[in-house]
Amino acid sequence: MQRLFAGPDTSVRSPIDPRVVLTIRWLAITGQLMALIFTYFVLGFDLPLIPALFIIGLSVLMNLWQNRQAKDDSGLVEQNLLALIFDILQLAALLFLTGGLLNPFSVLLLAPVVVSATMLRRRATLVLILTVAASVSVLALYNHPLPWDQDKVDLPGLYVAGLWMSLVLSTIFIGGYVWWVASAARSLSEALSQAQLAVAEEQQAVALGSLATAAAHKLGSPLNTITVISHELSREITEDDPIYEDIQLLRAEAERCRVILGSLEDYKSQSNPDFEPELPINVLIEDLLHERFDAGHADVIVTHDADTMDEVPVATRRAEFIQAIEDILQNAHQFARSQIVVHIEWSSEDIHISINDDGNGFKPSILSRAGQPWNSSREGEDGHRGLGMFIAQTLIRSIGGSVVFGNGKNGGGEVRVSLPRSCFMVE
Repeated sequence: MQRLFAGPDTSVRSPIDPRVVLTIRWLAITGQLMALIFTYFVLGFDLPLIPALFIIGLSVLMNLWQNRQAKDDSGLVEQNLLALIFDILQLAALLFLTGGLLNPFSVLLLAPVVVSATMLRRRATLVLILTVAASVSVLALYNHPLPWDQDKVDLPGLYVAGLWMSLVLSTIFIGGYVWWVASAARSLSEALSQAQLAVAEEQQAVALGSLATAAAHKLGSPLNTITVISHELSREITEDDPIYEDIQLLRAEAERCRVILGSLEDYKSQSNPDFEPELPINVLIEDLLHERFDAGHADVIVTHDADTMDEVPVATRRAEFIQAIEDILQNAHQFARSQIVVHIEWSSEDIHISINDDGNGFKPSILSRAGQPWNSSREGEDGHRGLGMFIAQTLIRSIGGSVVFGNGKNGGGEVRVSLPRSCFMVE
């Protein structure tokens, strides 16, 4: 089965706004240029000005290139990671020309790591920490020294080694600490978002339940009128009349509506549904097919993997399960050409039921929002509103199960329902 979520998306979006990154880099470029000009012309330090300006020019080109890329594909994690690596290497090259670790601005190497730890993944932060550590190690050994006054400033090698160690350890500690705090905040934010989504779905389900209850109450009177009139018509029309079969069909459909509305009353009046008798799961589904499902043009085949009936798991007639399976079967019937296959599998803890029709399968646009309300390729046609799959999924989730939508290997739509055995246990 082609699952709705086949795997992780390789082009993961980053929470960093690329325009913010570009703005920060323009500020950094301006600051680097001003510091270089001040040091060279005001302080009179003999620095390799042309190579330093060339390195700053690379940042300008990088910014212009990323600005163009951001218009086409904004905010990919990989793009931001490469940009931060470039920032580290660019600053390291500039420090190499301006004194190495003895340059007071060497502490700015920590900035990209902090940004990554706050916004990006752990792997990206580790890559940046290693990049900073490697850059600092090179700068500690190789650099173009600043023209200090040697009579007044004498910095021993031990000081440089300590400065190297402090930068490396600061990078590791600050990067790790910021990532840990930001990760905890992200986890809390994700948990809150999931809770809000669950509450929203629950509110939708409650609203639909209230509407269903109100509709059932209001349908009682017109349904009684339709039943009375259809009975009177059937007595007045003889069997050889051309509309006799249509009248009989009208009576049967009206009676079916009464049974559906009556099931709501039966569920409401049950004092303890756990006292329902247990049946093998395949027998339970077959009873559902006989009682509440009209396959019409499609043949429904129920299969399972057990060799004997003794191996088939038993289940009670939970109203949520019965209604959900009926909704899924009705949806499969509306798209099937000639056959619907219900296959049952189980383990020691779960029961899996797959319902596969031989139709055209789910369209990609429908599959991407499968299980959501008002999602139907036939919305507005013949009263279809796209609520059947949403109601079925909500009912299954309410008893601890899950629903996966997809297309079968041989074509046709496939809905796989997974339920814990414990939801059918009699207390």
